[in-house]
Amino acid sequence: TEENANPIETWNQTGGHEPQSCYFFRKMGSHMFKLGTCAVNCYSQWFSGLSCPTWNISPMDQYAVAKARVLRFNMIVVMEKLRDPKYVQAVERFFGVPGLTEKGVPYCERESHEANSKFPLVIKNETRESLRNLNEIDIRLYHELSDCLNEDGAYDNFPKWDGERFELNSFNDTEAKLEMMKAKALKAEKQRENDSN
Repeated sequence: TEENANPIETWNQTGGHEPQSCYFFRKMGSHMFKLGTCAVNCYSQWFSGLSCPTWNISPMDQYAVAKARVLRFNMIVVMEKLRDPKYVQAVERFFGVPGLTEKGVPYCERESHEANSKFPLVIKNETRESLRNLNEIDIRLYHELSDCLNEDGAYDNFPKWDGERFELNSFNDTEAKLEMMKAKALKAEKQRENDSN
């Protein structure tokens, strides 16, 4: 696309090569943030829900709201750490399930790798520094959320699976479906008894 033809050196706006705009979704009746069109401090905007530029909410206020919201989660998985087998084992212990390293093949992965090998992205140091400065708020948020991981890679501070941990205020779809099926079977059985009498 024409957007893709623009050089990364001009990627200096909240929407990449142009300022981020608000999208009004009629279904929702409100403005919504679109991560796919964001280019600067996207995670702070996404997690805070305060991304519309016309609202004039400062990046630091967005950062504070984003951090408060994210810290309410029981677990924050740092995706790039999934390359570390010890981290993967710690996450598997936390959830009590194996298999996180078994990955599927994302759509267009092979084609993307092939295109990247034919036309590797070369980024000048000045451009890298400019992008770092533009995304300072997101970088700060990332470090505050991920620097608590052990430097030595032992991940001993991860708790192990505890089935009671997730029962409070949780909804188990499988159990709910089973209960619904049992209720339907009981109702059908009562109906058959009534019909036979």
